[in-house]
Amino acid sequence: MIKKGYVSSVDPLKRTARITFTELERSVTAELPIASHLELSVSDYVVVAFTSSSNMADGMIISAFTESAMRINQSLGFYPESGNLPQAPYNFAVITGMRGGVEYTELWILVNAWYDYKTKRFKRVDLDNFSFGWQLQGGGTYPGEESTGDFINQGVNLWKANGKKAYGEDDPSRELTGEDIGALQSDGSWREFGIMLGWNNHFMCDAYGGMTIGGSGFEIDGSGTSPFKRISLGKFSGGSTDSAKAYPDYGYAYNGTLWNGQHGLWNMDERGYNSFFWGMVSPLDFYDTGYYNPYTGRAKLEGTKMVWRKLPKNTDPRVENWFDIAAISEDGSMTLMGKPVPAVLEVKADIVNMTDFNMAYPDDTWNKHNIVILAVKGVLESGNLKQVGGYNATFTDYGAYGYLGSGEFISAKILISKI
Repeated sequence: MIKKGYVSSVDPLKRTARITFTELERSVTAELPIASHLELSVSDYVVVAFTSSSNMADGMIISAFTESAMRINQSLGFYPESGNLPQAPYNFAVITGMRGGVEYTELWILVNAWYDYKTKRFKRVDLDNFSFGWQLQGGGTYPGEESTGDFINQGVNLWKANGKKAYGEDDPSRELTGEDIGALQSDGSWREFGIMLGWNNHFMCDAYGGMTIGGSGFEIDGSGTSPFKRISLGKFSGGSTDSAKAYPDYGYAYNGTLWNGQHGLWNMDERGYNSFFWGMVSPLDFYDTGYYNPYTGRAKLEGTKMVWRKLPKNTDPRVENWFDIAAISEDGSMTLMGKPVPAVLEVKADIVNMTDFNMAYPDDTWNKHNIVILAVKGVLESGNLKQVGGYNATFTDYGAYGYLGSGEFISAKILISKI
């Protein structure tokens, strides 16, 4: 039997309370045990479960109410029907405190995680598995942005914490992953957000309507159009056909769009169709920490390229099997199907002795190793142009000079190409 009433007295040492029921002429119960998740005060409105309708001494206080809504102090856990776990894998938690000097109050909905009010830390239930937390901010600002001066930018944020199986067997992060979500910092402080061993943002919707995706990107299903498209940012994870090749020998970062390809370029949705990627690729900075770091996630952003990349159908997505249909390097060089596309530029040259030309390279991307002269037009004193057929040019470290042939030239236009 379930009944509601008011707390008339509390014994905090015994964790018992007496309850008054107004509908029974203000009858008062014997001391009843209080459920472990509750902290009660006199006058609290509560729910009592009795094992018998005739024995008002055989019951337990199982929850608390305000006048309009159920009151659950701090946290609430849910167990699977057949589960026999020491800690609930699904939890609600209300958390208040100071973070970065800003006062906050939040409701968390946790999967494979719970909040320990004694240690004031989030904890994993199953250390091997991923943990997720919906953070509903009632006050404060987005974690990590306390120093921006905006103390009211609450949000509804989805966080993910990796379990041990998120890392390879040789990755040191696997063994560093423990019960606590977060890590001790070099200054002795505890950090929970924005680090590999803590909570990392999957999705954020802030107070101003701004949205942030913290995962690899969006999947767009196309209202029935397939295969799927993805807007993606990450590292290549498709492996190599050479099992002995180390990741630093072929790994790279990318930022762009996938069609029939999955985040990481490691797989395709439908093997019977081609897969494509177009966007930017960059080498990885394997010394981002000051020493060799084979697990880096930092794009170097030097030596970047814009590419249109293809993986043929029914092909394993190894790095060697993706090839560039077109690519443009950051110095402006371009290839089509692996063949260089010449850059053509018209340059004005000086005239020496009215028969010879002297041309400086346009900029430092042109040099004697990559330049060819496609054509030369000489400007005669009359203003007419004469195309020179049998010119003879010499390339130096600074430019090129050559013979224009007979005629009295006052200037020359040199059509050059880069190979």
